[in-house]
Amino acid sequence: MERNYSIDFLKFFAIFAVVCIHTGTLKDVQGSIDGETIDFIIDTAARFAVPLFFAVSGFLFYQKLHTLQGFEAQLRYAKKYIIKLIKLWAAWFAFYFCFDLAINFIETEKNQGALLVMYHDYIESFLSWETFYYGSGHNQYHLWFLLALIWSVAVLFIFAKARLVRVLFVLSLGLNIYGLAGQSYSFLADVPFDTRDALFFGLLYTSMGALFARYGDRLNQKANNLPDFFYGALLVALPLIQALEGYVTIKQFGGDTGEYYLTTIPLIVILFMFIMKHHSIGKGTLISKIGSRAVGIYVSHVFIMETIEIFIGRIGIESVQDTLIWNIIFTPLVFMTAYLFYERLQQIKKNGAAVFQSRKAPFMRPKNN
Repeated sequence: MERNYSIDFLKFFAIFAVVCIHTGTLKDVQGSIDGETIDFIIDTAARFAVPLFFAVSGFLFYQKLHTLQGFEAQLRYAKKYIIKLIKLWAAWFAFYFCFDLAINFIETEKNQGALLVMYHDYIESFLSWETFYYGSGHNQYHLWFLLALIWSVAVLFIFAKARLVRVLFVLSLGLNIYGLAGQSYSFLADVPFDTRDALFFGLLYTSMGALFARYGDRLNQKANNLPDFFYGALLVALPLIQALEGYVTIKQFGGDTGEYYLTTIPLIVILFMFIMKHHSIGKGTLISKIGSRAVGIYVSHVFIMETIEIFIGRIGIESVQDTLIWNIIFTPLVFMTAYLFYERLQQIKKNGAAVFQSRKAPFMRPKNN
């Protein structure tokens, strides 16, 4: 199974887009430019990122699954993959739980009664279906992606073993289009629940990625037949059309929010066809190296962002957040700091494992000859 190096290259731009969405690029600029409008355009155009992560996950999962022989081997791999995602979510959920608790402790009056009320209310705010399915509330809100991916991969495995991936794609496409009524197309219908989840969002792009893997040879052939200027034109036009779609549905017709759009579907298809044609873009570059750490940047960047903003508030220079210079540098600052932070965590983890193994070794029984 040949490695597609372009995936890591593309993931660099996707994870940077996610950071742009969460930092609100230029949103707080006052006076000199219309920061709110520019931020809206950036935010809407950047909405390709999470669908791409779903599609890449579905692609790699199905590609690996297809190389394994026998149901037991495939089931072991699926369980290992899902358990790995659950552990990742649980670890960072606990991290943000402690982070938010520490913030609340600092901001609460230091007496027993106030602290007990704070602690009780804080614990109670986590005990909801929204927290453990939608990932809403508190600073762990972005971990919803991992929850949605866990459910999406589990469903994909079931349909893959039943040889019904195409059926899953058609069903999830219908659900995704219906889910738009809970997004920017809410002016067309009233959907009384959140559609940013596995059912209406994650399943479509995860199953799409699986289809890319299932029909990889055909996709490669079609992708190779299209000229590069065609990809270039579409990769410029489609994000702009997506931004226009968001502007019309949200700004003109009063749609609620925009996590995904109709334009997102052809945009992900074109992106995948492009990286299937050019599978060695960025090989050996720093961009691809950072892109390979996209998950680490994703889970940690909110902590970095909130820590910086808390620090600025503590030292009393909140006004800097309204300046153009700060809004230009804030997103790259969060992005690179999150990358370095996660790299350091991985090094600490690696060193800790080595120390544990070295201490464990003297107590291990030698094997009988």
